[in-house]
Amino acid sequence: CGNYSSAADYLYQYRALCTNSDRSLSGLWGKLAAEILMQNWDIALEELNRLKEIIDSKNFSSPLNQVQNRIWLMHWSLFIFFNNDSGRTQIIDLFNQEKYLNAIQMNAPHLLRYLATAFIVNKRRRPQFKDFINVIQQEQHSFEDPITEFLACVYVKYDFDGAQET
Repeated sequence: CGNYSSAADYLYQYRALCTNSDRSLSGLWGKLAAEILMQNWDIALEELNRLKEIIDSKNFSSPLNQVQNRIWLMHWSLFIFFNNDSGRTQIIDLFNQEKYLNAIQMNAPHLLRYLATAFIVNKRRRPQFKDFINVIQQEQHSFEDPITEFLACVYVKYDFDGAQET
């Protein structure tokens, strides 16, 4: 506990020697956690991308298991993306992929607030923003928070008074 540097090293070695893909995946999750806890954002981003590749290519025991792994990946990625200079762009790239957006809509609509925040602070992604507004409009019946409600008021309902109240 607290010796995350050694833990990251041991997990790296464990993964290099491990022949069981499920255990290797668990080791990679642990390595990601250790890098995040040490605030090694660049290395954590590399591990996150490695984990994403595995999750997207691995045959899981069930599709639900794969969706759950994607949701966990998105949760863990928040630490990295909001502590990285280009993170606001990267969160949009990850969360806006069809597989990941479907996972958000099915099981984790609360993650929409982070994607909304990334879109608000990132002016270069305006073309994708219109598609995101459609997602907010679709999900309004099942999830609502101040950020997504504000965007819905401004861009869907054109209710500027309602947006000020939010």
